[in-house]
Amino acid sequence: MYSLLFRNDISWNLAMALGNLPWAFRALGDLLNESSKTTGPSNIGSSLIFLFASAAAYGGLTAADWAGSAFKAASLFALTSGLPCLFAPAEASKLWEMKGATEMTNGMITGVGVTLTGFGAFQAALAWGDDVITAVGKKAIVDMLSLIKAMYFSPEWASLGISKAAVYFWLILNVVAAYSILVK
Repeated sequence: MYSLLFRNDISWNLAMALGNLPWAFRALGDLLNESSKTTGPSNIGSSLIFLFASAAAYGGLTAADWAGSAFKAASLFALTSGLPCLFAPAEASKLWEMKGATEMTNGMITGVGVTLTGFGAFQAALAWGDDVITAVGKKAIVDMLSLIKAMYFSPEWASLGISKAAVYFWLILNVVAAYSILVK
């Protein structure tokens, strides 16, 4: 987001590639370190993350003709991965084959769901042609709704002891951002 908002010397393809590289590296690290044996996610889950993120990153870095399709696929994957984490963290924990999941683990998975749905929504808005500012506004709406769900309807997330004041700050910031960007 920073690259697209504040840097004129970085192309859209490069910014989208840079947004996917950390996910690709993390998944590759999980595979190489055999995280599936100790904490998870499963090798299948890490392989899927690596596949979508590395395809989007490679497509963006090389400005390939198919990069836009890779960005769309990666954004849909992030959304479809984030929604179960947000709405059903215990089931998502089983789906991703997380080892030794506790109430706190499920709370953290809810937080991952908040992050992934926001990331997926932002990337999807960009991949389907929205300008950066509009995409930020749409991400703000998704983040706001995700935080409300996590804060008020997720006992697993409450078990983490996250400060409600900090969440209220982000809720207010997201409302202001979404309203100022999307309401004309």
